[in-house]
Amino acid sequence: MTDTLTVRSDVRVRRQTLADLLRENVIWAVLVFVVIILSLASDVFLTPLNILNILRQISILGIVAIGMTFAMIGGSFDLTVGATMGLATVVVIQLQPVDPQSAAVAVVGGLLAGLLVGVVNGVLVGRLETNSVVTTIGTLYAVWGITLIYTKARHIWVVGMYPPLAALGTGRLGPFPLPIFAFAITAVLGHLALTATRFGRYLYATGGNSASARLSGINVGRVRLVSYMLSGLAAAIAGIVIAARVQNVDPSFGVGFEFDVLAAVILGGTSLFGGRGSVLGTVAGVLLLGVLGNAMTLMGISYQFQLMIRGIILVAAVAANVIVRRRRG
Repeated sequence: MTDTLTVRSDVRVRRQTLADLLRENVIWAVLVFVVIILSLASDVFLTPLNILNILRQISILGIVAIGMTFAMIGGSFDLTVGATMGLATVVVIQLQPVDPQSAAVAVVGGLLAGLLVGVVNGVLVGRLETNSVVTTIGTLYAVWGITLIYTKARHIWVVGMYPPLAALGTGRLGPFPLPIFAFAITAVLGHLALTATRFGRYLYATGGNSASARLSGINVGRVRLVSYMLSGLAAAIAGIVIAARVQNVDPSFGVGFEFDVLAAVILGGTSLFGGRGSVLGTVAGVLLLGVLGNAMTLMGISYQFQLMIRGIILVAAVAANVIVRRRRG
């Protein structure tokens, strides 16, 4: 009798594990389904040129979304990522990287700008325990204001950017644009940080139940500080890639980008309430948004309608996230 109960228990555990696995990877199933439908609807969609175009276009979104994934798994929001990316882009271009020395200073300056924003957010949310939504909205406006002051609200550009730095945005390795590799490397490092480090375990514990995490000896404030620093660093890396590609930019660039990032992260299965999510899921969310955006462009859908559709996708993703939370809770 005991053996029978044990077998039934094992079966239930296996079924539950399989169900959890399917739920966590449903975004990949949706992505495959959408790709199949679009490939049947358009002869252009699955061409190598279009696929590479999609991957290049989503690279920036992907890098920033991976950074935001860390903050959200830790139970916080980072709505400054768009403004931070814009600030890093502006810093790199404004420092006029036309030779090895100025290029190095520009890259370091862009990275430090992103880290500084991350530290400010981390101290306010992680250490002082302020509300992450309100705090990062306030920081967003502050960063945007700093960017406008730094540029005197003028369009900026650099002529003759140092070629190796410019190659980061415009170069290729074989047929593949280099921004794709920047996205891939960020994804690999982010995945390892979440799955193979003590910090990753602490981050999930912090987002899942911060009170229990504290009782377990985890420094919750420090964990959230690091998660915000990683988010700011990712936004800065994206800004450097953009600066290398466009080499001129308007100081308001990046503001509003955080909503696309948020949509990708939530679509990827990261919980609005913390404690659940993955880099692989975020990558799938980014790919899905990129595929849908490309399809809308191929179909000639106007920008206004594309904005409306993106808003609907974000609302639907948030609603689905809440429903899943209630069913699990």
